[in-house]
Amino acid sequence: MKYKYRHQELYKDKKIDVKANSRSELIEKVIRKKALIDSQTVDSDMKLQDFCTLYLETYKRDVVSASWYADLCLISSKLIDGVGNKPVGKIKPIEVQSFLNSCSHLSDSSIKKITDFTKQIFSEAEKNGATTYKFDLIAPKGKSEVQGRSLTRSEQDALLRAIKDHRGEIFISLIYYCGLRPSEASALIWKDIDLEKNILHVNKSLKKDGTIGSTKTASGVRDIPIPISLSTLLKKHVRSPFSLVCEQRNGHYTKSSIRKLWTSVKKEANIDARLYDIRHTYCTNLEKAGVPINIASRLMGHSDISITSKIYTHASDEAVEIARRCIEKVSC
Repeated sequence: MKYKYRHQELYKDKKIDVKANSRSELIEKVIRKKALIDSQTVDSDMKLQDFCTLYLETYKRDVVSASWYADLCLISSKLIDGVGNKPVGKIKPIEVQSFLNSCSHLSDSSIKKITDFTKQIFSEAEKNGATTYKFDLIAPKGKSEVQGRSLTRSEQDALLRAIKDHRGEIFISLIYYCGLRPSEASALIWKDIDLEKNILHVNKSLKKDGTIGSTKTASGVRDIPIPISLSTLLKKHVRSPFSLVCEQRNGHYTKSSIRKLWTSVKKEANIDARLYDIRHTYCTNLEKAGVPINIASRLMGHSDISITSKIYTHASDEAVEIARRCIEKVSC
């Protein structure tokens, strides 16, 4: 369809191209188009904190989970502290890059989250007319991630001896026998445990703010079989359905109390390992027991089977060594 009139112009760095059959219609369309651009344009004097808040409220609050939203708010605070709460239009790329470089003491995964968020913020600032700068930001190299490991058989035996009748026996046992994350063990209630079918249902975890909420991802919701050893222990301590399985005098375990608990246990067991290595051990024990990797991934609550495969590779190395010794024994 051909129109009699057409108007083109660049308005606040936005291209306007309007067509109409009459002058009055054309003028009305141009006014509406400019009003729309005005509503989407952010004043360059807007402070960084206000812009970050606007961005999070507009694009993230109803899109991501509550825990991920809280993480983004924390990253936003780091960005504001690092760059300064200046008008967005006056912040230069070199200042933002300098902030990112100051994060090099963090892990690569943390740096990626911060860099991705920072890029999104200044990309939106540019789109909305709050800045005229181009932000070609580069993520700095962070420190290497601490690699997990599995406990040896002797270390596992030492651990089980150390937690016997220990105040953290149930907590550590849930991680060792069911592969729970420490945050999941902290949030578990007796209603989540079926001691007749020996099944444990995971659907909650301890959040960074110290509260208990739903698991971070859908894959975290899962059913896990309870071994006889753990079932026997739990039956001795079972209480009302909505009370915590792992409870302190002042309520559920916190990240601080978990650290203190693990420091006490590993000292008693005389092992040098992270608490998360107990969960890692559960995964390698699944492989040694012949559990298929897709089932192991589901039991671990991994969102990607490649995460499980990395742990299974570690276990495979040990399996190869066991096979070597068996072959040597037979051949000799």
